[in-house]
Amino acid sequence: MQIPFMRLDRQFADNRQQFMDAVEKVFTHGKVLQAKEVADLEERIAGYFALPYGVAVGSGTDALILGMKALGLKPGGKVAVTSLSFVASASAIVHAGGVPVFVDVENEHYMAREDILLDLVKSGAVDGVVAVHLYGQMTELSEVYAEAKKRGIFVIEDAAQALGATRNGVQPGQYSDVTCVSFDPTKVIGAQGSGGLALAREHHVAEHMKRLRYHGHAGQRVYTEIGHNSQLPTVQAAIVGAKLDHEEAWRLRRLEIAAAFTKTLDRLPYVSAPKVREGNTHIFHKYVMTVPNHRDALAAHLKNAGISTSVHYSMPLNEQPCFTGIHQVAGDMSGVKRACAQVLSLPIYPELTDEEVRYICEALKAFKG
Repeated sequence: MQIPFMRLDRQFADNRQQFMDAVEKVFTHGKVLQAKEVADLEERIAGYFALPYGVAVGSGTDALILGMKALGLKPGGKVAVTSLSFVASASAIVHAGGVPVFVDVENEHYMAREDILLDLVKSGAVDGVVAVHLYGQMTELSEVYAEAKKRGIFVIEDAAQALGATRNGVQPGQYSDVTCVSFDPTKVIGAQGSGGLALAREHHVAEHMKRLRYHGHAGQRVYTEIGHNSQLPTVQAAIVGAKLDHEEAWRLRRLEIAAAFTKTLDRLPYVSAPKVREGNTHIFHKYVMTVPNHRDALAAHLKNAGISTSVHYSMPLNEQPCFTGIHQVAGDMSGVKRACAQVLSLPIYPELTDEEVRYICEALKAFKG
């Protein structure tokens, strides 16, 4: 049996007519940029997160960049961010003119250490925070945000991996100034290509991001600042809108699969299942095991069984060559180094069959460690 890490082909096969109807509608009316489908998606995602304003852009990375610029990040401004994330969480800071301050992670859930974030904010050592919700569950931000507001420090939530997650009943967006969503194909709701959306609490911030996404255009062919060309194509907005109809069903199916994996892993001595932080609902965007001593051997064993795995993430961001000489660190980085050496992700997508889930579980049991 062969089980790839992703199966977007199955997703299309299951929803072919709905997706093709959405695409055909766009091709028929011919407005391929900034059409009604884009505005509808902005309104729908904003409503989903209970926030007033949504701005669709070309990628989740662009959402972060435009968010920081609209919130007033100055050249050389320092922005705290976890060292365990996809590179875009930090490269966006550099693109926006800032300096990443990489924060170590805690050992249980692998999210940025709240004590370090609080110290950075309270001391005024940073101008902003990019708080990354990791693997499908949320970090704690209520105190960080309250302290940041006292000092004029912005907080952005990178919710690319957390659409559908909650913490203490609260979705992303309630303890930040801007919340960023990605529609990358790897995400739980993805475009057939790149896409993203930035959500704002304040009208002036949303309007600033709208200007920035199209060359600083203020109307009447007047360009008031240097901006970007970051428009979400109408056809991608239509596809994402169609996929949103399935968000709940897909989330529940991932939870079923995750429960089956966890039941298996809880009986095995060499590996630990993902830990869900108290108060969190985990959507399992990624199912990330901890394998302290035999990670690479287990990955090879599963590969031999036809099961694809991945490592999220294999190198601390503070060690990535692209940030050499343009970053700072907060913490001894022991947590992130440990995580990078031990984490391993299993395939988890709604289209996995029960037979495939059982096969993965049996392969995990067969590993001798």
